[in-house]
Amino acid sequence: MVIHIRRMAKTLAAISVTVGIFSIIFWRDLMSIVGIPASKVYDSKDIKVTISGELTLSWKGKVKLTGQVGSVLWNHPEHCSSSNLCLEWKDNAQLKIGGDENADENADIVCHHFHWRAVKETTALQDCFQMHPAHWYGGGEVVYQDWPLEEWNHALTPFLSGDMLLDAEGRKGYGSVVEPYWLSSRGVGIIVDSSTPLHVGITHGRLCLRSTYKGSKYQNYFHSPLKMDYTICVGENVKKVHDFMRKKYFSFPTAWPDERMFTSPVWSSWAQYKVFIDQPSIMDYAKNIRKNNFKDSQLEIDDGYQTAYGDFAFDPKKFPNPSRMVKDLHDMGFRVTLWVTPFANPESKAYVEGTKHGYWVKDDHGQPAIITWWNGEGVMLDFTNPKATEWYTGRLKALKEETGIDSFKFDAGETRFLIKDYQTQSRLINPCEYTTHYVNAVSSLGSQIEVRAAYKNQNQPIFVRLMDRLSTWGWEAGLKTLLTTAVTFGVLGYPYVLPDMIGGNGYDEGDFHSVALPERELFIRWLELNAFLPSMQYSVQPWQYDQEVVRIAQKWTTFHEEVIAPRVLKIVKEETVIDGSPIIRPLWWIAPEDKYATRIDCEFLVGSDMLVAPVLDKGRVARDVYLPAGKWTNPNGNILEGGRWYGGVSAPLEEILYYVKT
Repeated sequence: MVIHIRRMAKTLAAISVTVGIFSIIFWRDLMSIVGIPASKVYDSKDIKVTISGELTLSWKGKVKLTGQVGSVLWNHPEHCSSSNLCLEWKDNAQLKIGGDENADENADIVCHHFHWRAVKETTALQDCFQMHPAHWYGGGEVVYQDWPLEEWNHALTPFLSGDMLLDAEGRKGYGSVVEPYWLSSRGVGIIVDSSTPLHVGITHGRLCLRSTYKGSKYQNYFHSPLKMDYTICVGENVKKVHDFMRKKYFSFPTAWPDERMFTSPVWSSWAQYKVFIDQPSIMDYAKNIRKNNFKDSQLEIDDGYQTAYGDFAFDPKKFPNPSRMVKDLHDMGFRVTLWVTPFANPESKAYVEGTKHGYWVKDDHGQPAIITWWNGEGVMLDFTNPKATEWYTGRLKALKEETGIDSFKFDAGETRFLIKDYQTQSRLINPCEYTTHYVNAVSSLGSQIEVRAAYKNQNQPIFVRLMDRLSTWGWEAGLKTLLTTAVTFGVLGYPYVLPDMIGGNGYDEGDFHSVALPERELFIRWLELNAFLPSMQYSVQPWQYDQEVVRIAQKWTTFHEEVIAPRVLKIVKEETVIDGSPIIRPLWWIAPEDKYATRIDCEFLVGSDMLVAPVLDKGRVARDVYLPAGKWTNPNGNILEGGRWYGGVSAPLEEILYYVKT
């Protein structure tokens, strides 16, 4: 490569502008080429640019973030004449960095927008950021939900939602809830615009954002030049930056779901019976719940009741009189909900009718796109088509009228189930917008709704369910991830967390239709933790173990109903619907500059004044507890000084440790 000294000198002298309070540094090591120090494209008090692509962001003289922009471009940037802060990789791409005039001066937050545009047929744009020495949060749901993120080993993957347990591909990608938002304990927030065909990787302590249409379901409808747009905001600490970004970039619910769902547990047929349900088994299930003196928010009839997937009709052999069954359940005090999906299999009547009217997502030939889901082959409803949505929701309303069913549990909805060259009536700039349309549509059916997938749906007052948990202790969608996933949902703007079933789904060696009883100790520790979350959900019956387990389950279910639910509803009404604050919070919410609070993955807050420290390891009856600064009271009334660790605190099997800030 030939370097023209004259051009380089012109480049070095071209820029002298102050932009905000960022420092953005681009380095190039020219010493080996021309024997002089690295040359700067930009240098001022707060912004410094050289020509290698290395990046440093500073705030009031403190380095907040380092990394490299244009890391997959072969040549080096020069300054553009069209902007004070514009870099051009000749014959490849251009990057403009603009300030945010609407940043919060009171919060002392400064934001910059990174606008990438390819000049020619560049196949990828990529920027990478060093995550260390900070801790990081956000992104989305994954199988191994470590908290924080910087130790992940997650190769560059299309940033699209998937069924993370369905296959090997799913376990390497993202789960049902994704948001292109990452947050650093050093006071940095990164949010990527939905128009970017985004791929994300976290490896070797680096967060990489790549824009490319290659190898993904992102579609370049208009064959426009590749682009990548994102915003980085910096401030004093993680809490201040997150507060600012949550209010600026997320919507939040101005109402809340059905209050009974917060208070009394959901009882689902799934883990207990899988698809092997019928009218007698559902009635027997309900009678046992009442016999053992448990309340309910609803009894949920899961998969296994339909004649064909998509028809929303009870199998008459298994359910000879569903209306009578629902009436009998109502007479027992239950509300009844049904499991539904956006799929219809070819043998269903819905498939024929939907095909006639063009209601399904189509392939590139305009035919219904056949996809594979966990119950065979099927098609997906096109929720961008208002007539298709009206048809879908209308059939569900008719089912409620016909049978007396109270509401629904909505499964699936992820982009994983879109074929590569899918077609929808309204074009989706980002495939995840399919999920947005789906969730918005089903949210219209009342306040008793739950979904498992979400993207840009923070405004909906519905419960968002964690993806199926496995009945294990560990990090592979096990008990440890119940806590970290719930906290992640809160950071991403989804406060109404519906945890998965207590004890997990009881899958036996990966068979999703198997019925296996979770380990007794695991079940107990799981229900103790779940008692402090916004909603409880049983499926496995506690009386399948012994009366001691029933007693412990009654104790913590009553505790949730009498202590936690009122606290949660108070948080919802006084904070969540006002500013989007989550219910379940990380410790850094009240201690943003505490080195332990920003790292701990085994404690959480309910609101800002109750700290919970569950036992998450098999065989343990004690654990270390960290209390942030302040005075904390344990259930025995003892006042403990915060800002320190307490080692070996006793936690017998039937107890969970929690503290209230005084």
